[in-house]
Amino acid sequence: MGVYRSILFQQNYVTLHFQADLGVKTKTQLMAEKSVFKILLMTVIAANGETDLTDPTDDFVVNICRHFAVVFHIDSSSSNVSVAALGGSSLSNNVHVGSRLKSNACSNLKELDPLIFLDALVEVLADENRLHAKAALGALNVFAETLVFLARSKHTDFIMSRGPGTPMIVSSPSMNPVYSPPPSVRVPVFEQLLPRLLHCCYGLTWQAQMGGVMGLGALVGKVTVETLCLFQVRIVRGLIYVLKKLPIYASKEQEETSQVLTQVLRVVNNVDEANSEARKQSFQGVVDFLAQELFNQNASITVRKNVQSCLALLASRTGSEVSELLEPLYQPFLQPLIVRSLKLKTVDQQVHVLLLMMVYLIFLLAFSFYHFIISSAGWNSYSIEFLSSIEATSSQVDTRVS
Repeated sequence: MGVYRSILFQQNYVTLHFQADLGVKTKTQLMAEKSVFKILLMTVIAANGETDLTDPTDDFVVNICRHFAVVFHIDSSSSNVSVAALGGSSLSNNVHVGSRLKSNACSNLKELDPLIFLDALVEVLADENRLHAKAALGALNVFAETLVFLARSKHTDFIMSRGPGTPMIVSSPSMNPVYSPPPSVRVPVFEQLLPRLLHCCYGLTWQAQMGGVMGLGALVGKVTVETLCLFQVRIVRGLIYVLKKLPIYASKEQEETSQVLTQVLRVVNNVDEANSEARKQSFQGVVDFLAQELFNQNASITVRKNVQSCLALLASRTGSEVSELLEPLYQPFLQPLIVRSLKLKTVDQQVHVLLLMMVYLIFLLAFSFYHFIISSAGWNSYSIEFLSSIEATSSQVDTRVS
């Protein structure tokens, strides 16, 4: 850590006093500095998880996280000012901030890209050593809480009583209510951090995948609902992929992943705020993906149960039934299931197909009964049509089973 302190001090001193005399570095020099700087950051963060190397009274890692939070906050603030001066719209503001964060190093070869900190943080989070990953999770929490604190202090008129080091909201993956920041408290760097965490979910080892899950769970409640909405489908896909790849004995990790998945759906799909077109598209994209996984014959029991729970949650958030959500998707997804005879499938696949057919038949019966009740003349054309569908579907199932 002493080496890192010295390098950081020298870099800041040179940047402040002699930046005009440094000249432009070559790409080779810049790449070498990036690599060394990333290794230093990774080493410092990981060392915070080793009890023999940790001093309880030393907040060096905490201060590093706060330092980079301030750097990102100042960068986004200056970008907002420049766009506002040009009369830019909100959408162009988002694009400008994102492009600036991505190409900051390319536009000025005298400075190191602060996104290196995100890369180092995520890489330690995906470490197979869980003590190192836990230390990275703590650093991520400090970094995110500081960013939210700075954004709140900028967009609100009241003085917050809690400092950046105090947990401001529930970020652990639990069933407790999570209150996300208002839309005005937007942190652009989170839009750079979320794709990196999603990339971890597709890692080669389940430890790396759990690093992505822990990181996503830590950001729920810190990222605005609007930002989560943009990433909701990708987050659900990533978490379902983790559930598919986790070993059977990793029951604790499966539960944690399920909780993060549920928490994301709870936060984003709020019935009181689901009027925007972006929310509707994100909601429908999640339903389509979950339906695809529900009708997947090769899905494991764990994945199937989680998909069913997610669909039930989405239905409850919209005040509808699961069958209503899946109504437009029954025919395209069910037809391939009954093309082949059941006796050509495995036992698990046979059970899965029969359960799906049972759900489909229950839906048709309930819909027919509903029309029967509201029809003053008894059975109407809709009821007859659905009863015909029931008979046709039942005959197909009987044929395939035999």
